[in-house]
Amino acid sequence: MTNETNVRVLAFETIKDIIHDKAYSNIIINEVLSNNDLNRADKGLFTELVYGTLKRKYTLDYILKPFVQTKLKGWVRQLLWMSIYQYVYLDKIPEHAIINEAVEIAKYKGGPHNGNVVNGILRNIMRSDLPDFTEITDDKKRIAIEYSLPKWLVDHWTTHFGIETTEAIAQSFLDKVSTTVRVNATRISVDDAIRRLVDDDYIVEQDKDIEACLHISGKPIIESRMFKDGLVSIQDKSSMFVGELIGLNPGDQVLDACSAPGGKACHIAELLDGRGHVDATDIHEHKIELIDFNIKKLRLSNISAFEHDATEKYDKVYDKILVDAPCSGLGVLRHKPEIKYEQSQESIQSLVEIQLEILNNVKYNVKKGGTIVYSTCTIEQMENENVIYTFLKENKDFEFDTFEHPVTGEKVKTMQILPQDFNSDGFFITRIKRKEN
Repeated sequence: MTNETNVRVLAFETIKDIIHDKAYSNIIINEVLSNNDLNRADKGLFTELVYGTLKRKYTLDYILKPFVQTKLKGWVRQLLWMSIYQYVYLDKIPEHAIINEAVEIAKYKGGPHNGNVVNGILRNIMRSDLPDFTEITDDKKRIAIEYSLPKWLVDHWTTHFGIETTEAIAQSFLDKVSTTVRVNATRISVDDAIRRLVDDDYIVEQDKDIEACLHISGKPIIESRMFKDGLVSIQDKSSMFVGELIGLNPGDQVLDACSAPGGKACHIAELLDGRGHVDATDIHEHKIELIDFNIKKLRLSNISAFEHDATEKYDKVYDKILVDAPCSGLGVLRHKPEIKYEQSQESIQSLVEIQLEILNNVKYNVKKGGTIVYSTCTIEQMENENVIYTFLKENKDFEFDTFEHPVTGEKVKTMQILPQDFNSDGFFITRIKRKEN
């Protein structure tokens, strides 16, 4: 097999594993890249094929459907999706290369017959006119097909955000993932971090809203000595707003109740700069090991990680508590596009129950006058505004702790970040406080 075929085999097998095993795409992609000796161009092609195919799965199947006369094996359909993605959305790959590579994989995987099936379908597609999405008169149906979203999600978002904003959200989730890093200000200044990254041939832009947030491009940041030494951490800008908005004071005792992998807890520890302490807890022992790894890498002394279930009683009182709740993840579809195909209205309702259970448990751990920050990486109203308003309705000793919106400067009770707002993840942040009496 050629190098090009090998990269496509890896991409095809990875797509298959993600779909069949319900694995997180970002984790599997990183594992494959770590375990295979690929040059930078091949790494880029591999990542593009996996993410692109997953992001547009429904769209690709819509394009494929008119050309399929008999039942296809699941893996053949997935191989065709990957091939159609290259044909429709990548402009530098010749048609003959797409067909030849796909046929080679089909023969390697299932023999000459499957190679002939793939060859015939792809040649028919490339000889024919592709569907025109503008001819779909129902806007909700069009958005679902054109942007590869479950129809129920489009219905939800249209009800809450309107049709134009929903389409902007859908488009944004198909955009390329950008890399942002958080400077570890306990060990290096932002200016020095920028200078060292630029000297290492990175293109760096300082964020206009968060001082320690840097936008990085040019090459993978995980190759950088700065990243390996814990001077910068990979974190999405939306996620950084949580630490920025928690309202820390020197000496604060802070609980991060659902912490893994510990990015927000470590950010809070960095902001406290040794004055105060963070307890980072999670229900899974192996995730505590991950948090501990990050703490050691960043060389933070004012943070401890230990196993605890956020729905179980715990006898300690804090100034600030972060509940970055388990959620549907429907704000991080750029990084984990497979999530949109796995969630359902029923699964979201069960998450809402857990979110409320956690809030109703940790409320006993915040002192009078203390603050709870509730955040999620979703844009689903059920998990966001509905949860916090339900909690406040049932707990009269808590109220909103309004904060200044970091961009508009307005006083707000809640902050819903949509992916197109900052070219970042969709995120929800609110702050409530326990009344003094």
